[in-house]
Amino acid sequence: MELDELLRHELLALIEIHLTGRTRNGMAMHKLLDNGVIVDLHGGRLQLTGKGRRMLVRGSPSLWDVAA
Repeated sequence: MELDELLRHELLALIEIHLTGRTRNGMAMHKLLDNGVIVDLHGGRLQLTGKGRRMLVRGSPSLWDVAA
């Protein structure tokens, strides 16, 4: 299954991983791992993949504010 869009809690977990190398959201972490958005390094430290960095910058279309 290809991950095209992040839910709000998944995007927040991705931001947390980017900043700290960890997340408190285990469900989101497993989904991000399964979809190749993050990798688990030795010692439990998480890191964004190239796909994860692109998704972090892009965000999620469902969360974009379209109000002008």
